[in-house]
Amino acid sequence: MSDRHAAKLGPIGFMILLGAMTSYPPVTTDIYLPALPALTHDLQGTTAQGQQTLSAYFVGLGAGQLIYGPWADRIGRRPVMLFGATLYLVATLGCALASSIEAMIGLRFLQAFGACSGIVISAAMVRDRFGHQESARMLSMLLTLRGIGPIVAPIVGGAILTFLGWRAIFWALGVFGIALGVTVLIAMEETRTAAVAERARTETPMRAYLEVLRNRRIVGYGLTSGLNFAGMFAWIGAAPYLLIGVYGVPALWFGWIFGINAAGFMAASQINRRLLKRYPADRIMAVGAVGAAIAAAILLFDALTGTGGPFGVLAPLLLVVSSLGFVSTNAMAGGLAVDPTRAGTVSALLGTSQFAFAGIITAGVGYISHQPAVAMACAIMICALGAMVFPLWLARRAPPAAD
Repeated sequence: MSDRHAAKLGPIGFMILLGAMTSYPPVTTDIYLPALPALTHDLQGTTAQGQQTLSAYFVGLGAGQLIYGPWADRIGRRPVMLFGATLYLVATLGCALASSIEAMIGLRFLQAFGACSGIVISAAMVRDRFGHQESARMLSMLLTLRGIGPIVAPIVGGAILTFLGWRAIFWALGVFGIALGVTVLIAMEETRTAAVAERARTETPMRAYLEVLRNRRIVGYGLTSGLNFAGMFAWIGAAPYLLIGVYGVPALWFGWIFGINAAGFMAASQINRRLLKRYPADRIMAVGAVGAAIAAAILLFDALTGTGGPFGVLAPLLLVVSSLGFVSTNAMAGGLAVDPTRAGTVSALLGTSQFAFAGIITAGVGYISHQPAVAMACAIMICALGAMVFPLWLARRAPPAAD
C-alpha cells in the first residue's frame, strides 16, 4: 500500500489521531455522567427521562453509523469525518444552552449522530491498512487510547460540576470538538483503498448492507461485539444512581471509581495485544467470552444476596468490563477481516450493533428492578450469555485462512 497514507502524521501520530476520533463517544458520555442527576433535576425531568438522554445518545450512535459507513466507502474517510465533527460541535453547543429535558434528549441524539463518525472512520482506516491479526492488535491499541477518556472524563466532569455546574461540561466538550475537528482538517489524509472505492461505485448502500447481512460470520461477530459492549453500558447507565444514589459516593469522587473499570479494559487490551502474537484472535475471543459470563454470574449472585456489599458488586463488574479487551476488540477485527472491500459498511454495522444493544440495555435497566445493582447485574448476565454463543460455535470449526 502506498506510503501516502497518514504521511503527514507518521505511525504514532496516525494512531493518536485515530484514538482521539474513537474517543468522541466515550468522552462525551462519561464526562456528563456525574452531572446526570443534577441535570435531570434542573431541567425538571424524571429519572426515566434522565436515562433517556443516555438512550437517545446510544440510538444516535447506532443510526449515524449506518449512514456514515457506506458514505465513507463511496466518497472517502476524510470528508465524512469532517461532516461528523461539524455536526457534533453544533449539537454540543445546543446541549449547553438547552432549557428543557426534551430538548436535551433530542440534542443528545444529534450529538451522538456527529460523534459516531469517529468510530466508523477510525475502524475503517485500520482495516484499510492492516490484515485480520494485525487489525486486532491495532484495535487493541485504539481501545487503550480510548480508555483514557473514561478514566479522565468522569473525574473532569465531577470537578466541573462541583465548581462550575453541569452546563460548563458541554462548553468543555465544545472545546474538545473544535480541537479535534481542526486536527482532522489539517492533518488527516485519505486512506480509502482503490478496491473499496471501486466496490462502492458498483452498488448502492442498501445492496452493500444486504450483502454484509447475508454473511453469517459478520453477523456473528457483530452480535458478539454488540452484546459484550452492551454489558459495559449497563454499568454506565446504572453507575450514577448506584454509586451516588445508593452507595453515597460524592460526585467529585465518582470518576475515580468509574475510571478503575476503564483502566481494567485498557490493561486487558494490552494483554490482548501480546496474546495475539501467539494465539488466533478468535480463540482469545472465545476464552474471554466464557470468562465474562462467569464473572457476570458472580456479579448477579452478589447483587441478589448482598454478598460483599459494594465490593461484591464492583469486583466482578471490573472483570466483566475488562473483557472488552478480549472479546469486543477481537470480534471487531474478525468482522472487518471477512469483507475488507466493504470496510466502511462492515465497520458501521459492527459499531451499530454495539450501540443498538447498549441503547436497549440502558433503557431496559430501569424496568428490570428498582434496585440499581440487581437491574444492572441482570442485564449484564443476559449480555454475557448471548456474547458466548458465536465464539463457542466458531471455536468448534476450523480456523479461517490467514489474510
